[in-house]
Amino acid sequence: LTGTRGWDAQLPTVLLLAQQHGNEPAGGEAALVLAQGLATERSALLDRVNVVIMPRANPDAAERFGRESASGIDLDRDHLLVRTPEVQAITAAVLRYAPQVVLDLHEFTVAGRWVSKFGTVMRADALLQAATVGNLSPVVQAAQGRYLAAARTALEGAGHRVDDYHTSSANAKDLAVAMGGVNVDTGRNVGGLRNAISLLLETRGIGIGRANYARRVQSHVLAANAVIEAAAQDGPALVQMQRDAGRVAGSQACSGNMVVAARQTDGRRALSFLDAKTGEPREVDVVWRSSHQLTLERERARPCGYLIGADQAPAVQRLRALGVEVATVAASPSPALWEVEDYIVDAEAAGQRQDARGAISDSQTSIRVLRVQTRPGRLAPAAGSFYVSMNQPLAALVSAALEPDSQNSFAANRLLAIDAGQLRRVVQSPPAASTSPLTPR
Repeated sequence: LTGTRGWDAQLPTVLLLAQQHGNEPAGGEAALVLAQGLATERSALLDRVNVVIMPRANPDAAERFGRESASGIDLDRDHLLVRTPEVQAITAAVLRYAPQVVLDLHEFTVAGRWVSKFGTVMRADALLQAATVGNLSPVVQAAQGRYLAAARTALEGAGHRVDDYHTSSANAKDLAVAMGGVNVDTGRNVGGLRNAISLLLETRGIGIGRANYARRVQSHVLAANAVIEAAAQDGPALVQMQRDAGRVAGSQACSGNMVVAARQTDGRRALSFLDAKTGEPREVDVVWRSSHQLTLERERARPCGYLIGADQAPAVQRLRALGVEVATVAASPSPALWEVEDYIVDAEAAGQRQDARGAISDSQTSIRVLRVQTRPGRLAPAAGSFYVSMNQPLAALVSAALEPDSQNSFAANRLLAIDAGQLRRVVQSPPAASTSPLTPR
């Protein structure tokens, strides 16, 4: 939806993404309510902000009222791998409109495992969380607090009870409660690494049918309107924020360390539930896995970029689909030597991608769980191979896809081979442009 002047790239853009999980319909219904409002009584907002609405991101699952796509994949764990046509469509929209704010609308389980573990049901009306992921821009991290506060204030002002997003695994013996994950897989976290303010909103809904459906829809409408209004108030400054975050991300190439793998930090917290038998409020002290503070599992020196073998073109196509800039190495009569590091696989096992709920739904049976080390060397890149510079706004997505020893990497998910030098880290800047064997493509 755009204002009377049509699409304006100088204005901030908000993307509303709904019903990635087909059995969470309130967000999709709210998206239609929001569209109607923006086309009528709230149309003046569109002179200050662009709004992109995707009300039903997973139509096949919505039709059968299920969670996964028709191919058996959880769409909200596919935003880095981009294997499904649904996420490919979402990613194409993100590249076209470059939103500065993304609001992802979901619903959470009300009873189920909460009853079996604690004898309670959820008390909150709505749960909120921003991007919580390694290598997130400090500029984005600072900015997203304002948008969380705007959504929360609007909800609480209308009498809705709000908390941090939290969930628990299906394992009855696991009594820990976890915030949303810190992996580079969800739309929330991938959106953050695109230098956008990226928020998750979940309302009560799964397992209670149509109960309180109007209130659930209202929760989404209230929060989304508040987010849209905040973006309209920030105006071009929000566009500049994203540009600044991207510029800083690119400027860090060849320097410092970056996060390869991280996990949530364990602590304790009292959560307010409703007793499943009496309906009375009950405080429960739980192991609380917080995403607000990351515990680093692996970090590595940030390279200048990556060399990818010419035979790995499908992986390169996937990177380009994400919006990553990739150059092709051209033939040269006297190619220069590049300073590189090879990946050496020390150990490998089969495994499954995991999140706070347990194993991620995925039609792929297993991933490669890799333990690697790096070995320095020098070589002249072969003509036709590819160079992915870290001096670009999406540098954090580049490293997430290409560092092989995390569960969402292209190598772990068999989208990129690395065993015969098909992937190398470039640890010094490539030759100057006048003699560079790189040609843009």
